[in-house]
Amino acid sequence: MSEILLAGASGLIGSKLIKMFKQKNYKIVLLSTQKKLCINEETLFWDPQNGLFPDIDLNRFSACYNFCGAGIFDKNFTDERKRLLEESRVKPIEFLLENFKKQNVVVPAFISASASGYYPNICLNELNEDSTLGTGFISSLVNSWEQAAHAFKQQAQNIAIVRIGIVFSNRGGFLEKLAAPMKFFAGAIPGTGKQICSWVHIDDLCELFIYLFENKLSGTYNGVAPKPESIEKISHQVAKRIHRPILLPNIPKFMLSLIFGKERHELLLCDQNISSEKIQKTGFKFTYKTSEEAINNLL
Repeated sequence: MSEILLAGASGLIGSKLIKMFKQKNYKIVLLSTQKKLCINEETLFWDPQNGLFPDIDLNRFSACYNFCGAGIFDKNFTDERKRLLEESRVKPIEFLLENFKKQNVVVPAFISASASGYYPNICLNELNEDSTLGTGFISSLVNSWEQAAHAFKQQAQNIAIVRIGIVFSNRGGFLEKLAAPMKFFAGAIPGTGKQICSWVHIDDLCELFIYLFENKLSGTYNGVAPKPESIEKISHQVAKRIHRPILLPNIPKFMLSLIFGKERHELLLCDQNISSEKIQKTGFKFTYKTSEEAINNLL
């Protein structure tokens, strides 16, 4: 039975991935910074900021997954918050690497989460893994995150990075935030609604993460569904599914800026048509290819 080490996997994606790994009879060990969660041998405490690592033999593991990072959209982008966002992504990878080096272990696969924020916020052309790095804080943050992951090349046979798009789930995240005001007839579309959203169903995303390990793939891959869709169309699909009309006018850009601040509000207005062709060419198949299929499954 293969053992998988997961760092920072207590969130939306990681918790689902753990369930799917267990369904496939993998043994999971989770590294957590929350002591209250460390109640058995499956969840071990670590603290990258203070140099605390559990007493485990890293030779046990067939793969190491990294999902560490504070929530990007959770709080305003103060200078302190920006530092935390970067440190919470880069430091854990550096600390993992340090400990694999100490034990002189080369792990078969190191697989790290990244984000579609690597690309320009607004781009008229289709974006693929070779597209240019965007400008601004988020793109710089994601680039630092990826550079830290690439540094693992000395201690990993294969390194894979997944630039995750907007994740559709029925356990929080984007769809829940979109649907919640609609349930009270207070739904509204941000901006013009014409901006393209590169989304992915959480089941497909987790299958992709497992697929990279099982097929010994290296490189950077976009974690998005084959058919991006406009925010306007996605909003109407959600409204239709929960049997609510969208009665309020679109929320103008200046209002979003007042509510969320200059840099955070730009995330709501991202217009990114991101391609999934690279991962599909390896043989990976998406179960949910259209936003309507995903929304009907989840809501």
